[in-house]
Amino acid sequence: MTNPHPAGGLDAVIAGLDAFINTLIDQLAPTPATGNDDDGGRSLFQLLHTPHRVFDDTHLLTVLKSAVTLTNLTTHLIATATAACERAGVPARQHARHGADLLTNLALTPGAAHRYTRVGRAAVLLPATTRLQRLGAISIELADAIGKGLTHIERRTELTDDDRTRIEQQLLTQTTPATVANKARHIAIARTPGPGQPGAPTIPAAENTDLNDMTLTQNDEGRITATLDLDVLTGEELITALDPLTRPIPQPDGTPDPRPAPQRRADALGHVIRHYLHGYQRPTSGGVLPHVTLIRPPTTAFGQPTPTPTGTATEVDFLAFTGPISCHTADLITCDCTLDTAHLDHNGVPLDIGRSKRLFTPEIRKALGLRDQGCAFPGCGRPIAWCDAHHIHHWHADHGHTCLDNGVLLCRHHHTLIHHTDWQIYLGPDRHPWFIPPTDPKHPNRPPEHLRSHARRTLTTESAAA
Repeated sequence: MTNPHPAGGLDAVIAGLDAFINTLIDQLAPTPATGNDDDGGRSLFQLLHTPHRVFDDTHLLTVLKSAVTLTNLTTHLIATATAACERAGVPARQHARHGADLLTNLALTPGAAHRYTRVGRAAVLLPATTRLQRLGAISIELADAIGKGLTHIERRTELTDDDRTRIEQQLLTQTTPATVANKARHIAIARTPGPGQPGAPTIPAAENTDLNDMTLTQNDEGRITATLDLDVLTGEELITALDPLTRPIPQPDGTPDPRPAPQRRADALGHVIRHYLHGYQRPTSGGVLPHVTLIRPPTTAFGQPTPTPTGTATEVDFLAFTGPISCHTADLITCDCTLDTAHLDHNGVPLDIGRSKRLFTPEIRKALGLRDQGCAFPGCGRPIAWCDAHHIHHWHADHGHTCLDNGVLLCRHHHTLIHHTDWQIYLGPDRHPWFIPPTDPKHPNRPPEHLRSHARRTLTTESAAA
């Protein structure tokens, strides 16, 4: 019987891994067809790029299954190696804070790096999950979901070792991270004693602020996805704050608001956040009030990317937290909000910070409120406090002035609509804003009707009109 761990075996395994990687790279390298259809004469590249119908089904399915198993094994290897590095103190010697930093230095994304680190640390607490990972039977995402699920349950009720084992087996029967999370929530609710029962918590779970949780993630398109788990009082306050802001707004022609309720709630949340950022009675961040920062590289001019000789834009505006944005959103931001615009050179050194005269002063905003009486968009009329002050002629793109005659009040929904569509605004002879809708695609030659602002009582632009 051979020794499974011969002397020098670790070096042999590492050498074998290197040899396997090199062989796989060679097999996946593009190679011309040899004309030999025998299996022995084809490379893996040829199988994947010029497969034979029916005859290669077995080979392709075998490669697919092996690749999935190999992926699961590789992710388990990364997770356990990261945990081993942390136990051995490698991050400190590599000037890193923890194992996740080591992985990001190796070109892994931060999200994946933290997932590997969590799974590696939890391996000793999840023996059944780790055993399946060693066989390549489950993915790193499922293993991470099981660890998160157990943590969720333990925050709500105490677990013995036997409890953990049984719950881990229950979670392992699920097939996706989403179903694991859902099962964990069910188990947590079922195991939490109700009021009056032995072991019942002093504070009901619905009212326990220690259980509050919020996750913010940025998807591939740059959008932010949020998941909230709030106590009942905080949830009530959130709903109360959003409720008056979620009412439908009819279109200028009287048709119902096309936005579904979830979109109206999201728009309302945006308004609450902006209202908070406009205030001054709030905690500071880095010694200053929290504020949005629009970063404008030197290759952009007045919100428009400067094209290179080949016609492609080299740099675009971007935000400090959420990344690149279009020129339309940049113009929207620069109209009216608590904002610093930072101009950077090619080395990221600030060239110019802020232009205070860009913002409408309280006096001008008051005058706009007296004239527009809320959102000026036809048929809207949302309250003044809910509105942004919009430059009719953009501050950056059109060199517009910050003055009463170049301003109009718009709620954030219609402010965004103006910036992202072909709606136009102009100041009529009556010194009131007038709106021109986009051209009707069904009647491209028909000039669009000019619409009065919401506060305007007549349908004429004559200066003498009442």
